[in-house]
Amino acid sequence: MIQANGMFNKSTQFFLILVSIAFLSCSRQKDTLPAKVYHTYTSYFNWYYNANLLFNESVGKLENQYKFPERGFIDVIYFGNEQEADGLKTSMTDIIKKNDAVLFKHPNGNFIDDCRLLNGKCWFYQREYSSALQNFNYILDKFPSSPLAADAWLYMAYTYYQTDNRIMATNIIEENLVGNDTLEIRDETFGELGLFRTKLLIEQEEYGKATEILLKSLDFVKGDDRLTKANFLLGQLMAQEKKFSEAQYKFEEVAKMSKNYDLTFQAKLAIARLFVEMEKSDVGRGEDVFRYLTKLLKDPKNEEYQDQIYYEFALISLARNKKREAVDYLKKSLAVSVNNQRQKAISYYKIGLINFYDFNDYPVAQAYYDSAAQFIRVEDPEHDDIKRLAKTLGEYIELLTTIEYQDSMLTLAELPKEDLDKIIDKLVEEEKRRKEEEAAALLSDAESDFTQDDPFFANQNQGRSNRNRSGKWYFDDPGQVSMGKQEFEARWGRRRNEDNWRRSNKTTSSFSSKNGDLAQSKKVGPEADPEAAKLDSALQEQYGDKAQYYKDIPTTDEQKAIAHKKIEDAYYKLGQLYYQKLEEPDSAVESFETLLELYPESEYMLQSRYALYKLYREELRIQAYRAHMSFILDNHPNTVYAYLIQGKDPNELKVDEDDFYYAYNGLQQAYEKREFESSLGFGEYLMSLERFLDKDAIDMVKVQYIRGMSYGYLGQKDSLLNILTQLVKNHPDHGVTPLAQKTLGYLVKGIPEDTGLPEGGGSNGGGDASLKDPKNPIYKGFTTAVKSKEKVFVILYVDKKNVSKEELKTEISDFNNSEFSNNNLRTFVFLYKQTHWLPYIASFKSVEEAKRYLKSLKGKDNLEDLLTGKDRMMFMSHSNFKTAYGQKRMKDYMKYYEHILEEKW
Repeated sequence: MIQANGMFNKSTQFFLILVSIAFLSCSRQKDTLPAKVYHTYTSYFNWYYNANLLFNESVGKLENQYKFPERGFIDVIYFGNEQEADGLKTSMTDIIKKNDAVLFKHPNGNFIDDCRLLNGKCWFYQREYSSALQNFNYILDKFPSSPLAADAWLYMAYTYYQTDNRIMATNIIEENLVGNDTLEIRDETFGELGLFRTKLLIEQEEYGKATEILLKSLDFVKGDDRLTKANFLLGQLMAQEKKFSEAQYKFEEVAKMSKNYDLTFQAKLAIARLFVEMEKSDVGRGEDVFRYLTKLLKDPKNEEYQDQIYYEFALISLARNKKREAVDYLKKSLAVSVNNQRQKAISYYKIGLINFYDFNDYPVAQAYYDSAAQFIRVEDPEHDDIKRLAKTLGEYIELLTTIEYQDSMLTLAELPKEDLDKIIDKLVEEEKRRKEEEAAALLSDAESDFTQDDPFFANQNQGRSNRNRSGKWYFDDPGQVSMGKQEFEARWGRRRNEDNWRRSNKTTSSFSSKNGDLAQSKKVGPEADPEAAKLDSALQEQYGDKAQYYKDIPTTDEQKAIAHKKIEDAYYKLGQLYYQKLEEPDSAVESFETLLELYPESEYMLQSRYALYKLYREELRIQAYRAHMSFILDNHPNTVYAYLIQGKDPNELKVDEDDFYYAYNGLQQAYEKREFESSLGFGEYLMSLERFLDKDAIDMVKVQYIRGMSYGYLGQKDSLLNILTQLVKNHPDHGVTPLAQKTLGYLVKGIPEDTGLPEGGGSNGGGDASLKDPKNPIYKGFTTAVKSKEKVFVILYVDKKNVSKEELKTEISDFNNSEFSNNNLRTFVFLYKQTHWLPYIASFKSVEEAKRYLKSLKGKDNLEDLLTGKDRMMFMSHSNFKTAYGQKRMKDYMKYYEHILEEKW
């Protein structure tokens, strides 16, 4: 012992002498052996050792935050998310400071490449990828023979992977690391390389190659946790390759060796899933699976995993084609779920899928999709499907509700008053009873009662009930709240989150089983409609507390026309929804046929007939599709639908200007109604006709703007960006260009609502310039001249609140037939800015002929009764029409007509 101490002292003395010599010659720039020893020793013990230790601790904490996926392959290599990267900044900054001290004070030591590599890793985990690459490139440039060169290449590949450049990451691996005999690769780095290559191959769905690479790399993977995860991944790959026995062995090995119970449970669950797969070829294994899952369910350690276990029971039931049983298990999964948001979303989603595809119960499916959409995360693979289906079925419910509700209102409107009063009295009594039940419903136990008759699951429910009574508040349990919400909506329907929500305090109705228009609360304050307020007051005075039930019953012809229009629109949209999104051709046929039966002159008549032609043809119902085909070809030969049926190129279709303006109006109406698919269809149709028409005939720039915005509202931002960018570049002075520029600026924040174009073409309205002056800026684009053979029209400008479109068109057509039957006049009624009807009578050979028509029209008593003092009648040349209607400047034209044209003509 004494000798040993003596030797230790001598060694220590020698080392101290060596250090002293090195210290006496330790200039930063000296390259002597003692200097190198000193710089290397000081670099490691004073700085790098602690920096590397802190790095490993920080990355270890990050990897411990990894959440194992309920489905999909496990990530053995985990780089964290943005929030976790922010949490690493303090420790990573400290590490970089320590390393920078080495780089500055000890540049001649042997730890320069180590410090550079560690700095690069720190920048990488902070997601500062440019700085990370600078450090990795520095090592490869200055230290090409370093044993850390392979690590630099590997982290460079990681960096490109994280920036979504998979091709570059793969090229770095294949060209610089795989099969490079001149490069020294440490065992640990070889293991990490194998894990990363496996990850890349899994993304390419090359599971066989991934299994092969992972098997070769497994012995080089360092760290118990990482090795356990790698074995779990190997089991998943073997299961993917249908090597069930090998996969089961791996999962059992993971369950024994894992120190993380979450991974242990996932391994046990993976074994159960293997049994399900085995059952497909061996029916007898079904009971094994059931017993195995039951054992997992009873294990107290698995209490927080019960939602996942019930989900597996549901999958077994689905495999046995027991859909109702599967739904029951999924509801149990929801009932016990507490913190697992993804599992909750998937259980809701699965119930929605069953109701959608198997039970064809769309309203119930919509409710579950809607719930799934509340819990699903953006990064989850089911996110887009859930959001899309929830939106589609939401539209479906809204359309059905509109049809049902408006039809009910129209039916009630035809009842004798005494019968209607009896119905209202009955509803009042029902409302009174409902109010009495309401409080009890809100206080009722939200616990699901579907397991009460099952003795096996009674203990599970009892345990949860005890936990609630032991101090856990009901609203702290998302699972219980969610189930309670479903029960509430089943009983009371959907309600807005607001004060005084109860039905008795709202202007609502029980005429429909679904919440319809009456479910919307009345507007109050300065934006309220004064006429509606006056009507409400009159109803209140006449009916008292019953007024809310009479409010939406249409009594006038105009109100009935509005109700019918809502039904008409809803049937057409429902047909489109069934056909294009729900893939229910029979239901689509029923919707379109019902539309044509109820509204044979519908504005959607041609579209519906063409849709029926296609649907019947797909079903080989020859007589039915030929009937619609003949109707379109015989009665509307010069339409795009006729050309499509005949297999002709719609680009060859020649249309006269009246039909063209009708299509242009259809584009704008579809856009204003937010029917963006239809507006795109009209837009493409108009674009195809452009080479046959004068480019000044319509505002093609605005057509492009509407096309771009329609793409944007449909989520196709690339098309939106391309179209608006070209518009701004090619038409910098156009009236819509500022709107396009504003939209481009908002792209990163979301697409703003289209506000339309202002009157006056964006001008200042002329300021103080005289309206008698033809050079007034608001008259820009208008002319008093009428070219040779230029058509002249008569235009009416009518407030849509005072008359229906049908009434206007009927009166004008009757007048034309009786007074101008030899002129072959045609009448279209356009919607202008959602506020006015624009009857358009075409066409006259001269202004004098149009003026004679106007004089005769103004003396028509029936038509005069439909108009108010603010409505206008006027003639309009083709040129002026292009400017006034195409640029939405009718008010400017009316001033021009009154102060300039009438005086001239």
